[in-house]
Amino acid sequence: MDERDQFRRAAIEQGVPEDEVARFAELIRFPIHAWPREEGVHAGRRGGRPRLPVGMPWPTHPKGFPLPFLLRLDCAALPRVPDLALPADGTLLFFLDQEGARDACGIEKEKAYARVVYVPAGTETVDGEYVLPAGTAWEPFLAPEHEMYAAVQAELPDWLDRSEEWLCDTEIQLLRDMPHRKEMSALVEQLWPERNWCIQRDVFVGGYTISAQDPPEVIMMDSERERQAMSLPHPERRVALYEEEQRVMREWVPLAQFGVPDEEFVNARFLIRHEDLAARRFDKALSFCEFTE
Repeated sequence: MDERDQFRRAAIEQGVPEDEVARFAELIRFPIHAWPREEGVHAGRRGGRPRLPVGMPWPTHPKGFPLPFLLRLDCAALPRVPDLALPADGTLLFFLDQEGARDACGIEKEKAYARVVYVPAGTETVDGEYVLPAGTAWEPFLAPEHEMYAAVQAELPDWLDRSEEWLCDTEIQLLRDMPHRKEMSALVEQLWPERNWCIQRDVFVGGYTISAQDPPEVIMMDSERERQAMSLPHPERRVALYEEEQRVMREWVPLAQFGVPDEEFVNARFLIRHEDLAARRFDKALSFCEFTE
């Protein structure tokens, strides 16, 4: 029985109708929350040097400079959660040049400044060594090392608490179809109590995207569908845009979200399609570095 089944059983036992429970359960996402406190399972490390496969060069951006290494996740140690087909073993390594990502214009250009490397279990590895371009005094940032520990959390979409004037017709109908949503929200909190978190020190795998501005799903909407939606009357437009954003959210999942060390207003966000995650195509992951200042 996974976490979503656990919720369904508990809600039905409280007397909530099964069809209402089913609608609400589909809104729950179960991120893996990792932090530097020794609570939960050891899940990886932030900072330091990566262990790269023998013969693999340190990832670089187009000008030849090494990408800063920020995070290692140990897949075998990470909790299993619904709808997140992480590898059963091996390690995931995350590299990001936040300055290059900041200056990049567009999703494709930002890819050059971020990299996700999957190292399968049993691969012979060595401590990664970077090489600086000749004639430069630039020194890449090596983040301080912190061990990370993880456990499963539960998240609900933030629109559940908004008043109807801020919602489209589809969201309003969903709320009206779930008259027990407050009781079910309380049950989610009871089963998975929210821990104090800070994006600057913690890491989130799966769940909903963390966004101070437009979420990546809005940026990734199909331009033709968005254009067609904008030509509709206001109520229909809001529904069409909501449905397009939901389509993208069903297709993509946050692979890792965390603050960039020593950058108070910079958040790293790596997203990947569910099908690419299941197929271990981590070269297909996209970076959506967020600058919140």
